Amino acid sequence: MKKIFLFILPVIILAGCSTEGDIKIINRTNHYLYFTIEGANYVLEGSENIDPTYTVNIDTGSQFLFWGDDKTKVDMFMEGETFMMQDSNPDGTPSGYYYTETTLTVKSNKTLKIYCDPTHAGVKLINNSLVDVVELGYYTDDNDSLISIIDYPVVPGDSAWSRLKASTAPDSIIYSFIIEYETGDIDSSYFDIDNLVIDEQLRIELQ
Repeated sequence: MKKIFLFILPVIILAGCSTEGDIKIINRTNHYLYFTIEGANYVLEGSENIDPTYTVNIDTGSQFLFWGDDKTKVDMFMEGETFMMQDSNPDGTPSGYYYTETTLTVKSNKTLKIYCDPTHAGVKLINNSLVDVVELGYYTDDNDSLISIIDYPVVPGDSAWSRLKASTAPDSIIYSFIIEYETGDIDSSYFDIDNLVIDEQLRIELQ
């Protein structure tokens, strides 16, 4: 009788485990940042003394022992009251091309850090009055056409903001702002503002 030897080969079951990566936003402006990642909206305050941060965890998918994609692409919308994302030239200097949407590559077990440095000046209107503001706009010293900032009335208790081109030594800009109420009254007390440099925001609080 022949003897039959059975060789039992070990079977390794490779179970995939879920992995994560992080996106860390560092706000180096003095004003608010607003961003959307994977459909969730976030607001990150600014500060003159510290650099506020916020970390978003991203599922990068299943990772197996010997294979598996360890990265994922994530769409992000981001803007700030004195900040916009911009491209860089080959030498690393800012290109001046600004945008609010981009796609990030997030790797598992890694932290993608995004440093947000100010790129603009700004203006912010806070309506603490009892009537709607129906117009907020500005002129500059080299443009006498009114540039409107708001698309809809700013109701009492609400606010509106806009980025502005910052004034610099070689390109000084003087802003004059017009505020119109639903009553037809016009506030022109914010004229000849010449100190709106990068990260400087004119704050208008109506009482």
